[in-house]
Amino acid sequence: MKYPIVIAALLGAFAALPAHAATDEYDVAQCVVDNDAHDAKMLLSTLPGSDGERRVGAKLMDLYGGCNDNRLATGQIAWRERAEIANAALLTWLDGGRFDVASPPPRARWALSVADGGSNYDRHLVSIRQFGDCVVALNPAGALNLARSARGSADERAAIGALAPALNDCLAPGKNFRVKRDDLRLIVAEPLYHMVSR
Repeated sequence: MKYPIVIAALLGAFAALPAHAATDEYDVAQCVVDNDAHDAKMLLSTLPGSDGERRVGAKLMDLYGGCNDNRLATGQIAWRERAEIANAALLTWLDGGRFDVASPPPRARWALSVADGGSNYDRHLVSIRQFGDCVVALNPAGALNLARSARGSADERAAIGALAPALNDCLAPGKNFRVKRDDLRLIVAEPLYHMVSR
């Protein structure tokens, strides 16, 4: 399925971190997952931008602030915070060694469905998630290689190169795809989390 979105424009709207976010988002997100894996899992089971996401996100905000040098954290979980939590949950799952990329589960079991969500979600954020679903479905091994690679490494560059055909195939013809490497890693993190944890 082709997603008629310009990822760079959408991420421009959602990538700015709120005032309560830490300089090292990865450590903060890992702290959140380590201290409340249940609510992190519940957050990732909600539709982006939905009332359910806001309810579970509110539970995680105090913990998010505590993990971020005990800063006061209020408001809602933003796209980047959710994606960082998904990435931390994914890496925790992968560290357990419980997934074989040679036999990924069928996409229907893990891809985001909005059929029963009505209009209670953010369409732009859902489009980003579905774009990630498409990329992961087309090249699960490449997406996992990206998740496992060190940032800025040759392995990361190779994984992104291997994902390039899937990135192009998941965009509607004529659409552009320009995104930072860390953002691409976050775009595929939640779909990968759902794929490997099913």
